[in-house]
Amino acid sequence: MYLQIDVGGLFSPQYQNAPRSWDKVVNLLSHLWIPLVVLATGGAAGLIRVMRANMLDELGKPYVETAYAQGLSERRVVWNYPVRVALNPFISTVGWSLPALFSGDVITAVVLNLPTTGPLLLQALKMQDMYLAGSFILILSVFTVIGTLVSDILLAWFDPRIRYA
Repeated sequence: MYLQIDVGGLFSPQYQNAPRSWDKVVNLLSHLWIPLVVLATGGAAGLIRVMRANMLDELGKPYVETAYAQGLSERRVVWNYPVRVALNPFISTVGWSLPALFSGDVITAVVLNLPTTGPLLLQALKMQDMYLAGSFILILSVFTVIGTLVSDILLAWFDPRIRYA
């Protein structure tokens, strides 16, 4: 235990095999925030990096300088012009995070001893169980296609310049 918090598993030892109850739900919620923070910060860091790179690229373009020259406020210039353009690659990248959420992020699940599919996939790969590993890869591929479809739909909805031919 670190900082009086049990960081392994989703339940305290006394709730592992206990029947469902409100106390068990509260115990689950008290353990669930650690994996959520780890997974969210890992995914958010990559998305922030994509957004930052695109914003830095767009801020130096002539149309932004023209908007500043017209006397518009910095807030209005940034939100109306470069952010709208820089969000396109960001939205395209968001769909790729869907498979990572459903896979249980193998490393996080193994380190925190979480009962997700991540350790099962790792064990299948170690034991060379090609049918189970192939099944996982197929499911993750389906989630990748679904995530890409959702990000494409969001991109078409967000940016009216994108039309289906």
